[in-house]
Amino acid sequence: AKADKEYEEFLAKSPFNKMYPKKIGPEAATYFGVFNSLFSDGAIEPKEARLVAISASAAMRCEYCITAQVHMAKQAGATDEEIKTAIQIAAEVARFSTLLYGNDFGQDELKKILKIEE
Repeated sequence: AKADKEYEEFLAKSPFNKMYPKKIGPEAATYFGVFNSLFSDGAIEPKEARLVAISASAAMRCEYCITAQVHMAKQAGATDEEIKTAIQIAAEVARFSTLLYGNDFGQDELKKILKIEE
């Protein structure tokens, strides 16, 4: 009874809390809050952090993430052109990665071209 009441209170705190199994719900929700602080007071400015998230969301094809991240990026001051650029960067990284991987380019060759010495 008490556990059920506490769980119902937990669910009422955020619409996202219903996604977590009861066993880890509160800890997962706490982590979600901590993770989201990266967008407000992390090492990357909020707008740029949202643009990174858009790029990652596009690469992983997460429609939920795209909807949320584009909305929040615009709230953080991102322009449509910046958003399109972030998405294009994701597309180009994927394209070039496919070329490198498919042609068995190899890390040694890439490091030689980039002049990375170990």
